[in-house]
Amino acid sequence: MQYYYSRFAFIFLIFSVLISGYISDIMSCQMRKFIFESKYFRHIIAIFMIFVFIMLEGGWSVYPYLDQEYSNNWSSGNVIDTILLSFGIYVVFLISAKSKLMPNLIFYGLVLALYLVNTHLNFLIERNLIDTKEREKLELYSKIIFLFAIIVLIYGFIDYIIYQKGEYGKKFRWDLFILGTSKCKHIKNLRYII
Repeated sequence: MQYYYSRFAFIFLIFSVLISGYISDIMSCQMRKFIFESKYFRHIIAIFMIFVFIMLEGGWSVYPYLDQEYSNNWSSGNVIDTILLSFGIYVVFLISAKSKLMPNLIFYGLVLALYLVNTHLNFLIERNLIDTKEREKLELYSKIIFLFAIIVLIYGFIDYIIYQKGEYGKKFRWDLFILGTSKCKHIKNLRYII
């Protein structure tokens, strides 16, 4: 299970990259218009970005022993599993994006904490700088942080569904809620960012 925590924490990296979408300003007007008008293309691009980041790391397999037994790089990683995992990570990202501010900040804070604890644990393990008791303690912290992150993720998503249904009433649509762009009524002059 410890192996999957760093993969879950990968969502923090994706969040950081996706919110830095100012790069779209340098694209041609036709390309920006296409990206702006095609909600499905934006999602495909986001999944592709996740896929590329994972492949740059060597790709991921659904079965951790395959990643640990063999040395992978961007040209020899498990493409099929990486695509599936990229899609799964993006679904979690979408769910996390459909949340109010506080649950969202708490979720990303927990994911960052999970990344920090897990990465430090891996650092200590690889250098034989940790005893069994300390390792078990850090592994327990990872499990607790992961559990709280999942709880906050689910709470934030359900809370936002209730909020959006209350705001839009009968005009609420699941396809727009999940795949659409949020229209923030209370924010004026919001610049579109990919």
